Amino acid sequence: MITVLLTGAGVALADRKRGSWGILGALSVSQLALHFFLELTAVSAHGSGHLHGPPPIPLSPALMTLGHVIVTMLTALVMAHAERVLFVVTRLLQAIFPRKTTPLPVVTPPPAVCVPAPVPRTLAQLIYQRIHGRRGPPKSPFESNDPMYIGI
Repeated sequence: MITVLLTGAGVALADRKRGSWGILGALSVSQLALHFFLELTAVSAHGSGHLHGPPPIPLSPALMTLGHVIVTMLTALVMAHAERVLFVVTRLLQAIFPRKTTPLPVVTPPPAVCVPAPVPRTLAQLIYQRIHGRRGPPKSPFESNDPMYIGI
């Protein structure tokens, strides 16, 4: 469980250059998380803090914390230098082996254009095409607004 979580965090941080402070922060957080998970498993496996097995190492908490800080800082320093070397080697390899700029070959054929086939018209369709679409009775003179007098 711990390995999966720390591996996921490491992969998430590996996408670009972080620098010394970013590496130090990631290592510090992983140290705290690892310490928390180990304390959690030690307490849950052996009850309420009662440890079985060999006696614990007689170190004061301040000395242990100082040791963790020193080792974390040294590890961050080594990893920052390794990161710089890795990016220098990457730039050199990119200069030696430039990326290909030729496009990849087309794998799928281009889409076909569908044109509907001409349908022969019947005689009735040709006649109806010539007839006006709006037909009907003429307008009544009473519906219009023209001042017209119709006498009886």
